[in-house]
Amino acid sequence: MAISRSQGFQAEAQGDLSMGRALIACGGTGGHLSPGIALAQELILRGWSCRLLISSKKVDTRLIKKYTEIEYDSIPGSGLSFRPLGLFRFVRDFIKGYRSSLKLLEAYTPDVVIGFGGFISASSLLAGARKGAKIAIHEANRVPGRGTRLTSRIADRIYLPEGVSLPGNRADRVSFAGIPLRSEIQPLDKQAARRSLGLNPFRKTLLVFGGSQGARSLTEWSMNHAERLGQNGLQLICLAGLGFASERGAEARGKDKLPIARFIEFSDDMPTLLSAADLVVSRAGAGSLAEIARCRAPAILIPYPFAADDHQARNAEWFEEQGGGILLADPDLENLIGIIEDLIEDDLKLETMRNGLLSIDADNSRFGIADSLEALISDSVSTGTNTAAGQRS
Repeated sequence: MAISRSQGFQAEAQGDLSMGRALIACGGTGGHLSPGIALAQELILRGWSCRLLISSKKVDTRLIKKYTEIEYDSIPGSGLSFRPLGLFRFVRDFIKGYRSSLKLLEAYTPDVVIGFGGFISASSLLAGARKGAKIAIHEANRVPGRGTRLTSRIADRIYLPEGVSLPGNRADRVSFAGIPLRSEIQPLDKQAARRSLGLNPFRKTLLVFGGSQGARSLTEWSMNHAERLGQNGLQLICLAGLGFASERGAEARGKDKLPIARFIEFSDDMPTLLSAADLVVSRAGAGSLAEIARCRAPAILIPYPFAADDHQARNAEWFEEQGGGILLADPDLENLIGIIEDLIEDDLKLETMRNGLLSIDADNSRFGIADSLEALISDSVSTGTNTAAGQRS
């Protein structure tokens, strides 16, 4: 019997359901992979079999390996580019990814294929539709991406952020949902988090990061301002990104002999990093914003200026409107140090922002999406419309 935990999703008829199978396409960046892992965690708890499709990028492999209960495969894929060489790679890898997905679908026979965006989702979803599986799409950003727009017409369920629309799709296929978060993404004790990072547990702390792959301009800013931050009584953690800066326990140390700055290439322990921080400086990927809200870390958001459809700017604008952060454009980085110095001493403002974050993180959508998927395949089994499920019966 499946576990049902409704979280305010649109009403969907649910019946008894035996174990389902899900193929979850979610690779490319941490912002796509993490919610795929979160949904798999929930579905596995409910007795489902789940298999993830990820990219061959190092960041994907490094993150997924810690989740030994989740099976995964890597398939080819490249981001869309309109430059001749980039377009050639995209088309070549799209075809390879589609063929790889067809082979996996034949072997795995899932009830539903779920895409979380990124450059491998579209080929997997199209292959799933061809094989007769139910199709679901999760869009995390305030501006739906190209892949979502392309595949939405074949989707049986489309999960969008509250208030976001996708023209041309029937209302009965759309549900509003936030981002599924992994079970371990929870706020921790601030002093304990700082101790585990080798920092002074009582010193105010700034975290700077640009998502799972870092952000060059934010890392360079951190290197240039680490000493000044230390002189102002702050300690700095910078998540620099793979391949940009090797891990360094900072050269500068305070009177307590502990580092006043740490530069780390990669970490998959975001709860500890976010919980240690009084203030965060971050890009505005949807996954990062959801984790910031869950860990109650007030943020200054600097959207990546070259994000597709400028979606990070829209994410940051919405986040600021909800009271959880402050938006600063990338060209205005010279103003960042002053904003930090004023804000980190304003305890009342920080507390107001934490209350805004509490409102943003009102519920965990992994439960609602799992409920919806169970209803989807329950309906298809009862009506005999799911070809993939029928192949197993």
